[in-house]
This record gives sequence, C-alpha cells and structure tokens, in this order.
Amino acid sequence: MLDRRRSRLGGPNPGTIAVLLGALALALQAGGLWRPETARAAGTFDIKKVEPSVYKIFATPKGTSGTGFLVSGKRTVITNFHVVQNNNEFVIIYRQGRDVQVVPARVIGVKPHLDLAVLRTDRDLPGTAVRLADFEPEKLTGIVAVGYPAAADDAVKGRPTSVPELIQRLRDPAALDPTVTTGIVSRMTSAESTTLNARTVQHNAAINPGNSGGPLFDQCANVVGVNTLVALNSQGLFFSIHSGEVLRVLREYGIEFASARGPCIAAAAEAPRSMTLPLLIGMSTMLALAALLLAVRSGARLGGIGPYVGQITRLRRHQRALPGGRPAPAAGVGPAMALQPEAGGHPLRLAAGGQVLLGRGGQCEFVIDDDTVSATHARLEVDAQARTMLVNDLGSSNGTFLNGARIVSARAQAGDTLRFGAAEFRLAAESAAGAAVRAAGAGWLLSGQDAAGRPLRFELRPPRGNGADAGARWTFGRDGGRADFVIDDSSVSGAHAEIAYLPSQGLLVRDLGSTNGTKVNGKALDHRAVALGDAHEIALGAARLRVSRLA
Repeated sequence: MLDRRRSRLGGPNPGTIAVLLGALALALQAGGLWRPETARAAGTFDIKKVEPSVYKIFATPKGTSGTGFLVSGKRTVITNFHVVQNNNEFVIIYRQGRDVQVVPARVIGVKPHLDLAVLRTDRDLPGTAVRLADFEPEKLTGIVAVGYPAAADDAVKGRPTSVPELIQRLRDPAALDPTVTTGIVSRMTSAESTTLNARTVQHNAAINPGNSGGPLFDQCANVVGVNTLVALNSQGLFFSIHSGEVLRVLREYGIEFASARGPCIAAAAEAPRSMTLPLLIGMSTMLALAALLLAVRSGARLGGIGPYVGQITRLRRHQRALPGGRPAPAAGVGPAMALQPEAGGHPLRLAAGGQVLLGRGGQCEFVIDDDTVSATHARLEVDAQARTMLVNDLGSSNGTFLNGARIVSARAQAGDTLRFGAAEFRLAAESAAGAAVRAAGAGWLLSGQDAAGRPLRFELRPPRGNGADAGARWTFGRDGGRADFVIDDSSVSGAHAEIAYLPSQGLLVRDLGSTNGTKVNGKALDHRAVALGDAHEIALGAARLRVSRLA
C-alpha cells in the first residue's frame, strides 16, 4: 500500500528540481539536441498553410479592391464594410494552379460601425476556415499581415474598373500573389468616432489600400485582427479591427467559427552560435551534473517531481482561468455532483443524468485551461440512483486519476479526488433540494446608477431548455449597435464589458478593452474573466451596478 505521507514529504527540494531542469534544457539547447522551436511547434508561422484561405475581393460599380478571408465552412468570408460600401456586385478571386478563379459573392450582413462585412458564395472556396483569437494580443506580439494591396497590383497600369479588365491583368501568374508584411503589436486601443466604434489592434506591419479586410495573424496562425486603417502622416502606425469584434458579429448571425482561447506562445528565435558555445555547453553540463548529484543525495526519485509540477500547473491555471466551452446539457432537476478545483475557483456542476466532455478544447462542455489536459480528455456522467459519477478517460496523454490511481473507466463518489493531467478536483454531492433551488433561479438583477445619478436596472435571464438554464452572454456598453444593455454615459465605452453565464461555472464578467476600465469590488480587471456573486459591485467606467438574484 502506498505510504501517502512519504509521497508528499519525500522527494527533491523544488529549487533543486528547477535548477536541474533548467540546466539540462540549457545544455541540450546549446548542444543543438533541443531547441525552443520544436518545444512548441504551434509557435512556428507557416504562410503556405494560411495563404489558400485569403482572397482578393473586387466590387463594382465603384471598382473597389480589397481582401477577405474564410471564417466558416467553405463559403463564408469576412472583409471590411468600406470594401462593399456603395457597390452591388462582388466577386472573390483566387488562383488555382495557373488559372484565375472568379466566384460571385453576396453580402449577408454588414456592421458599418465596426467596418465589417460578411460575404457568402454559392461555391466552395479553397483553404480552411481560419482560427479567430478570442483574446487580446500582448504588446510586442509578433504579427503577420496578408493581403492584396492595390498599390502592389496597380502601380504600373492604374486601377481597374471592371471584372474583365481585372481578370485580364491577373493572367500573369505573379499578379495574384498575396503580399506579406510582418511587425509587432504596439498596443490595444478603442476607436470611437462618428464612423467607427470598435476595439482595434495598433501595430507596425505595413498595410495599404487593398489590404483592407485581410487577416492579421499572430505567430500561431490565429487571426487577431482585420486590417483596416492607416494613420495619415504617421509612419509605421497601422490599425486592425480586433478579432473579438468579428466573433461577436458571427455569434449574432449564428455563424459557426473556430477560435483560440489563449495567447500564442511564439517560437523563440534560435540562439546564435559563437566562439563561446563550447564554454556554454561545458558550464551547463557541469551545472546539470551538480544539480543531479544534489538531487540524488537528497533521496530524489523521478516520481517525486510530480507533486511540484502539479503545484506549478495549478497556480498557472488559477491565474489564467477563462470561461469557455459549450453550455453543459441539462438533465432535469435532481441530485447533482460538482468538481471543486483544489486550486480554488468555481465548481464544475453536472446534473443528475447529465453527460459532458471535459478537456482543454472548445468542443468540451467543461473546459480546463491547462496544458497537461488533453483537448478531449474524459467523459463524465452522473448516476442519480447510485449517487456516483462515471468517469471515462478518452485516451488522454497525461491520464485520468481517481484517488491517485490511473484509470480508464471508474465510478467516483463524493469525497473522492479526481485528477486530469495535473488539474486536480474533489468530487462533492449536491442534494436534490439544492439542485431544484439552483434550477428554479430566474436570473440576476444588476441595479445601480450612472455618473449623473440616473438609475440603472438590467435583468439577466438565461434562456431555459429541458427544465434548466442554458448558457448566455450579454454585452454592456454605450453603443446600441454593439451592446445588449446600453448605458448612456460618456465614461462607458461602446462595447465596455461582457457578462456570461455558464451553467458549469456560474456568472462571469470580463472587460472588452474599455477606455475607463471595469472593476469588481474595487479591483480592476484585465482581459481575463472574473466570477461574479450576489452583492458583488461592478464599475463600468463611472457607472455602478450591484448583483442580486432574481426571485
């Protein structure tokens, strides 16, 4: 039988493990046996993979040229509103081998204040739908702008005014080759004017007329923006509409999309080799050996590393917790069970008879933002009669564990510990009465006042299905075209904050890059979501709201 005290108290000092791993990594990297690029392949941008999803757009009668990219299925494309404005015929153009393909398109939706338009074709397009960033890129994030700038195509022959004239020019194989420019993110900002009211990415990747509507990628091929603006008389100052605005438009129109929930960890540049390389290898190797000897003398064993890795991973997950996933399916009122994170945070609740997928991917109902958790890690199902949870591992990389033992399929009961990779939870039971009270809740009331003292009152009522609440999201802001709930206050941004209800996680709020910020109980929010509870106070700029439960 395993001595639990020994497994917790024995093993190496955490500092020793850190030195050992760091020294070994440095030695291997210096020797060319391991490099950061291969440690995170997603951080390597491959233009050849995304180019087929980017197209030239031509609109008449004005002869407007722009760029668009595939966002859903094989026929739905995003571009700028000003590309389609005052035009009534649109074509999407791309090259297939040496042949130029021209596909008619129609506009299915526009958002002038966001400078966004959605096009659809009746014929499949090449490429695959891009992945849209559901996060804000950090400063200095490497970015790549892809598009068809008119200056590059028309420098010699002038601007075409008809589709046949354009096609004639594009018969040259080199004439329909997208331009690629690179740069970094300078900052996130909000453009609020009479014509544009959107969250934007300021960067220094050169974009020109014709680039309009093209994608701005990060180093993991996530689209973080739609290329839109060039600041006049400002060298190296360019703007793109943030991808979050695209996501809101697609959600509004009920269009499916792929998204990335966390920022890209870009591949590090290869370390330069110099005459000091042999010295670096020697010093790194000696340091690694010294750390290894120290670990052995301390009674270290390989298994002893696990608890410390778990502690570090749980801390990182707690700091970066994000809402996500599809709403958990309701299964009626009855005894429920909840997974309470050992690192703290909102429990993940599953109703009696309910079945959910748990993992890191957006296709899961229970999403865990942890690199040790597989995209689709496990399936969970509550047995109401036995008051147990059936846990099935779905071939995860780092395993599923019940009370410390790795399992493929097992039943867990209240008080048991479940671990998915390094993410650890304690299983708790909820009474039938408690589940009934939870399911009967009608929603939340946000009440308060704006900066002028005018009363504010908003009711959040999640849609109901199968006898229980479903997930919902509400946007708060000053712009009625972007916000579900409008606060007419100059301190409130056009789209200021979003409140989401996820049955598995409760009520959460996140700032949408507002000018004057969002606070919960006096604490300013960054881009991450924060849990809300009864009597919590929310500040949107100078507007104040208090959360209470509706009867």
